[in-house]
Order: sequence, then C-alpha cells, then structure tokens
Amino acid sequence: MKITGLKVMTLLSGALKKIIRRKKLKTITLERFCYHPEGTLGVLRFDSQTFYSIERPWKNNAVSFSCIPEGTYQTRWRKSPKFGETWEIQDVPNRTYILIHAANYAKDVHGCIGLGTYLMGDKIAVSQSRIAVGLFEKLTRETEWQLEIKNAPLAGL
Repeated sequence: MKITGLKVMTLLSGALKKIIRRKKLKTITLERFCYHPEGTLGVLRFDSQTFYSIERPWKNNAVSFSCIPEGTYQTRWRKSPKFGETWEIQDVPNRTYILIHAANYAKDVHGCIGLGTYLMGDKIAVSQSRIAVGLFEKLTRETEWQLEIKNAPLAGL
C-alpha cells in the first residue's frame, strides 16, 4: 500500500488532535458530604463557581433508586427528550442515561445528578436549580471533562 504525503499529514493531524484533546481534559470533582436516607448532597466547584448537588440516597447502585457509585466517569453532551441538551455521565456500571439536570429534591432525579446554587436550609435539597444548571452548562460548554465522585464529609463546611 502506497502512503502519500497527504495521507501521512492526515494521520498525523488525527494523532495530534487526540493528544491536544487529552491535554484539555479536565477533572471536575463532586465531593459528597451527606449520605442521608432522603438523599445525597455534594459540592462541585468549577472556574471559581460552587454548585451543590442532590442525588438519590445510596441503594447499592439500584437503577432509578440509587446515586451512582463513587469513581471517575467520562462525560458527553446528550440530547434528552425531557431536559434538552445536557451532560451525560458515561460508563457507570450497570447504569445508563445518567444526566446532570435541574432538580431540587432527590425525588426529582432517578439516578441522575441535580445541581443547585444553594442548600435548602433544614432540608435534604438544593435551590435555584435551573440557574445552576444553566450556568454550569455555559461554563463547561467548550470543555472536555471527566467527573470524579468521592466521599468528602467536610466538603460542605
């Protein structure tokens, strides 16, 4: 097989793009600080912005009833019929369609992650969720990132 200069340049260009893409990959950490029977609360920081998260309580990764396991996950944009274009958390063991979307209470998510700008005082909930998701999507739109989820009991202080 004859390899032309153009083919070599195309191959090199593709390899270079992969290297650049890998370099730009950021890790955003979701620090869970409250595992409660009513829900799981966490904090996520990106570009000097702080977001709070609400998820279902931990129920051994049960589909639609549990928050996802701690770990590191790739993300991508996904078009959702209910939430429009939003982030999807990929390769969660035994789970699919884990989205980041607007939600104030754990009952509003079915295995997904809801974001808010504040915690709701004496409730296991977050507030101003639509504002938080809009801002998070705006900040991350041009960013390739992965999500690291970890237990951090003091993160909410």
